[in-house]
Amino acid sequence: MALVDLRQVYPGRPRGVLWPAAGQDVFSVDREEDIPEPLSLVVRHLWSVTWRHPGPGGHRSSVLTNPIVHLTFEDAEGGELHGHRVPAALVHGLVSRVFSVDLPVAGRVTGVAFHAGGLAALLGVGMQELTDRVVPATELFEETVTRLAGQVLAEPDEAARRRLVLDHLGELLAPERDRVAGDSAYAMVREAERLMRSRELVTLGPIAQQLSVSTRTLQRMFAHSVGASPLWVLRRYRLQDAATAIDAGEGTDLAGLAVSLGFADQAHFTRAFTQVIGVSPSRYRAGERP
Repeated sequence: MALVDLRQVYPGRPRGVLWPAAGQDVFSVDREEDIPEPLSLVVRHLWSVTWRHPGPGGHRSSVLTNPIVHLTFEDAEGGELHGHRVPAALVHGLVSRVFSVDLPVAGRVTGVAFHAGGLAALLGVGMQELTDRVVPATELFEETVTRLAGQVLAEPDEAARRRLVLDHLGELLAPERDRVAGDSAYAMVREAERLMRSRELVTLGPIAQQLSVSTRTLQRMFAHSVGASPLWVLRRYRLQDAATAIDAGEGTDLAGLAVSLGFADQAHFTRAFTQVIGVSPSRYRAGERP
């Protein structure tokens, strides 16, 4: 089964957005993927989102996120997001289930998406303690990030915001560039994760073979640098592909979809999908939410 690119169906919606039609009139999303060297060593892309809900209340956003860490600069009407007072700079660790947030009426976020293992390589710390947590950026970065947050959030132009963030990260990376560039374990994690994003790869064995390492070696590297096992990361991308296919109208044959994604059968696929997303594939196809 050939899987479609959701961005062709819902332009501007990044991979992993669930029930995307519901947010069409709420969100404005942008991405900057042309990251200059040497920051491209650790940064995958920059992104921004602004929202304003036309109704009287807020809006629930649900995303099956990529298995990576984000640094964000956030502000919103109401003064709180993810259990933290905003405006603020926050770090979002890997999210093991669906990332759901009840957004207030309006807000704006500028974010940095690091490569898998990128923040661990930059800061020299493990990511296990960040899984399923959102913490103040000062827990990982120096206090200068607070001053940066003030500058970024006071700047109305998104391009200028990005320049401020890139300049700051560039200063952090400069003294660490050679160490990060020469980190063979980080390079292997990046390559493994790149292969996992390929929709043709549905099991871990071929990935380990291409990298000439054992699955146990990958497990050790991913636990430290990503905060999850490589099998979990691979399965996360295949579940994203499943939601993408269903959103694009390709979910009429759920048994065929399950096989194409590497599941033993439809029952295994349904259990995995339901456990993470909260509803079965057929209920998700019908537009039901948990």
